Amino acid sequence: MALPTVASVLSTIASYPTVYYDRVAVMELRNNLHLYDCIDEKQMPDMSGVAMQIFGYTKLAANTVAATDGTPQGSGVALTASTGTITLSQYVDYVSYSDKVILTGISPVVEEGSRLLAYRGALTVDTVISTAVDAAATADSTTKIDIAHSSFMTAAIARKAAALLRSVDVKPKDNGLFMGVISSLLSFDLINDTAAGGYQDACRYIAPEQLRRDTDSNTQRVAVLGGIEWFESNSLPTVANFASTGVNGYRAYVFGKNAFFQAALLKTQLGQKNFSVKTSRFDAGSNSLDPAGVIRAASSYNFFYGLAKRPQGVNGFRRVTAESSIG
Repeated sequence: MALPTVASVLSTIASYPTVYYDRVAVMELRNNLHLYDCIDEKQMPDMSGVAMQIFGYTKLAANTVAATDGTPQGSGVALTASTGTITLSQYVDYVSYSDKVILTGISPVVEEGSRLLAYRGALTVDTVISTAVDAAATADSTTKIDIAHSSFMTAAIARKAAALLRSVDVKPKDNGLFMGVISSLLSFDLINDTAAGGYQDACRYIAPEQLRRDTDSNTQRVAVLGGIEWFESNSLPTVANFASTGVNGYRAYVFGKNAFFQAALLKTQLGQKNFSVKTSRFDAGSNSLDPAGVIRAASSYNFFYGLAKRPQGVNGFRRVTAESSIG
């Protein structure tokens, strides 16, 4: 018996599955968010309004006048205090899910939506911080280090930022280092700096563990150099036409202790690693506006957050803006 030369049933049959949907969503690209960790915290108690006043004293100058034997000093030393205000704003967002997508969807969409919303909330806090820091930098030119056209981020610039902070008596964080957050395009130039005294040169004389990238991929620490612990983030602002038309400027920030203070309500921790959302599930008929129960779940966040710079008038941060050699 001769075999047929053409199959009688082909993939053109109406019931043939043309697409297979993988049931696991591809992980979305995310920035690493580190600005929240740079800000010192103040606890905002419940039922106390949305404004917290903070204060600090102006340091005293030296007394160069010797006392006269047996003669009391004329008047005591006056103290001068400065005040600032942390004003909390409310941030709310949610994702709601229909009963159909929950019952028939090919992946756990509620869990996926909650994860995406958690990142959105953390990114919101990160952006609020960078906006406030940029506003403080605009008001105080001494905080800005703007690198000239065709020049790039170097170890010398990093050391300059740290030295400028020390020159006005700003102290490092509790681990003995200033904390820096830097764009990945600037970190490339920083760790590829081959000039005398640059990062590559320092590797010859400093123990590698003092300079290396952190092996924990969740932290994205790229370098420890010049008294600064640098972390990489691409959520920082980009400046169009910086120093020259068509050239982008990228940001790096260096913070000392008590450079800024932050306060929050309803969420005590708002950073990327621990930001959480509330997931709610609704029974049919539980909502008078949705008696048929077509909305069966929601992911949401609702928090109050604010920050302010140190009140004494001496800013405890520096902001670097520079081009990148690769972007």
